[in-house]
Amino acid sequence: MKAAVLEQFHQPLRLSNVSCPVPGPGEALVKVMASGLCGSDLHIQEGKIRSVPLPHIPGHEMAGVIEALGPECSRVQAGDRVVSAIDLTCGICRYCRAGRPNLCRELKRIGFERNGSHAEYIAVPETMLYPIGPEMPWEKAAVIPDAVSCMLHAVKDQADCRAGDRACFLGIGGLGLQGVQIARHIGAEIYCTSRQDSKLEIAAGLGAHYCLNTKKVDLEQTVFRLTDGEMCDVVFDNIGIEASIQEALRIVRPGGKVIVVGYIDKEFRANYQDMMMNEKEIVGARASTPENLVEAISLVNQGVIDPYVF
Repeated sequence: MKAAVLEQFHQPLRLSNVSCPVPGPGEALVKVMASGLCGSDLHIQEGKIRSVPLPHIPGHEMAGVIEALGPECSRVQAGDRVVSAIDLTCGICRYCRAGRPNLCRELKRIGFERNGSHAEYIAVPETMLYPIGPEMPWEKAAVIPDAVSCMLHAVKDQADCRAGDRACFLGIGGLGLQGVQIARHIGAEIYCTSRQDSKLEIAAGLGAHYCLNTKKVDLEQTVFRLTDGEMCDVVFDNIGIEASIQEALRIVRPGGKVIVVGYIDKEFRANYQDMMMNEKEIVGARASTPENLVEAISLVNQGVIDPYVF
């Protein structure tokens, strides 16, 4: 089969002919119909994720059709239209037992520690496959397990975002545009930022109330004015650099949360006294859970979320 292979870090992917995977016990062979390109793929290419072996086939946003079944498969059938979860977990560690399998200590991920979906075929444990409807476009289905499901985890689980909350998405892009739709469904008042008017126009069309170009306005002053000084209840940092965390902490209200979604810089600084005196929280949001994925597929099927693909 053909696959996009990373042979060396800091080098382009090479389109190569490689052996087609053979599904093992409990696995299904999926013909990949769409494979999304995520920022994490770029981190892998740059050598920032050290658990990735070489040579490697990246790709973790995938939708396709089950082509064949390995031994001991009973949950899915050949011909099923499916998306795949990203995380393969142990199911028995304290995090899995506590309902937080995205923190599993034995975690293996499609497109990271395992070969991924930038290929014609991929072998996936059947427990990680979820059915999709016959009318769902492949490219939209492919981003549900990552961009949609991850933002659902961030907005619903980590932020506990509620109707009436002021929610700000720093850096509107592939993740933020899904987050806008989720927050709109919850009933939040939505703020979003970008340095590109084109992205802000998309966000406005998806339901954002205030779309702020940070090349043109002072974000802190503008949020202060728009909220009568109350600032935002929750800020999602989809950028992941020191400057964005500091900006998020400036526009979040006392008692509010900053949710770390993007990751570029390894470290950041925060004002200790501001954090303590105002009880501000910084909360990480890593990937999602199977429950998030099931709910994300349901929301897309209901038309609540229309996965945005660049």
